[in-house]
Amino acid sequence: MSVIVIGYRNADTIVRAVRSVADQSDAGVEIVVVTSGADDSAALVRAAFPAVRVVKSEIRLSPGGARNAGIETTTGLVVAFLAADCMAEPGWIAARRCLHDAGHPVVASAVTNGDRRHLAAWGFHFGVFGDRLAGRRSGPVTGTDGAAHGCSYARAVLEQLGRFDESVRIGEDTNASVALDRLGVPIWYAPAVRTAHWGPASMDAVVQERYRRGCIRGRIRGPVAPDWIGVAGIWLRMLTRLPKVWRDAGGDRWWVVASLPWSIVGNAASLIGNQRAGRVGR
Repeated sequence: MSVIVIGYRNADTIVRAVRSVADQSDAGVEIVVVTSGADDSAALVRAAFPAVRVVKSEIRLSPGGARNAGIETTTGLVVAFLAADCMAEPGWIAARRCLHDAGHPVVASAVTNGDRRHLAAWGFHFGVFGDRLAGRRSGPVTGTDGAAHGCSYARAVLEQLGRFDESVRIGEDTNASVALDRLGVPIWYAPAVRTAHWGPASMDAVVQERYRRGCIRGRIRGPVAPDWIGVAGIWLRMLTRLPKVWRDAGGDRWWVVASLPWSIVGNAASLIGNQRAGRVGR
């Protein structure tokens, strides 16, 4: 198994990410770090983990470009990816191996909230990762399902899939999952495989980050609705997802209620960014 840790100017978190993988690895796990941008990320990883291979690019790589660079450098029969601002929770490798050994060619993973202290982080978590909560049942998902992310792939599947899209700054994994549907390759959602993510810790930061993400999606995919009335309708329909989020939150259900204002405002910021950037792009 190969695990590719991907970072862009993540000097403050990348060692933590690599350590979360190294602590549960054995001789059968190959770790490669792909980092880009002019910071100390590569040097920090090399100092902390001399045996880990590091691929450094002085120019910024898109997420798809970083994935492709890692794939070309690795040899594992299964390839998994971890963002440098995340952590692989205990059992992340073992659960993936078990499911691939059981015959699943692509395994998608759950996301947990790494910052359990701030309501803003919880609101961001439920707003962005509501389809990938650890309380959701395991099972097959389509490429258009929000759960079809955080995937590990049999290398034979990656050879079928071809290179990840290097022209987009967000959504390269979504495009890959949709392509898997066309190829007839099943995706299995596995809540036992959990990736911890740290979100913004204040309302201002939530609004800024959700707006930024919305703008990126808007530039790529266009506006979410023909007019602002349509945008408001989409925002209201987002509220109908709350029962599903409540169901899948498991032991974190209290936080769904407590962080609701952050989730609602964050969703609005995302839609506004998407609509504005999408209309400019058209």
